[in-house]
Amino acid sequence: MPGPPPDGPTPLGRLPPGQEGVVEAIQAGFALVRRLAALGIVSGTPVTVLANTMAGPIIVEVRGGRLALGRGEAMKVIVKPIAQALEQPEG
Repeated sequence: MPGPPPDGPTPLGRLPPGQEGVVEAIQAGFALVRRLAALGIVSGTPVTVLANTMAGPIIVEVRGGRLALGRGEAMKVIVKPIAQALEQPEG
């Protein structure tokens, strides 16, 4: 399982489950860029990681739908993590 959420741009495949990010770039060839665009993954798109284990596909939520991306594909999608609000007890 991936470690703690990174601070700066990182491959989508390194985000832990529950982490959100915004696509900054796709570092891949034309065919993969086109395929991801057809799935709705383009620069500026928010994504949420639903499942990311050591093996198998990475499940993400994009534009209200769920997608399974191969680990190699996910590592070519560069995202900027969105800082999650820390829950602090009132008082």
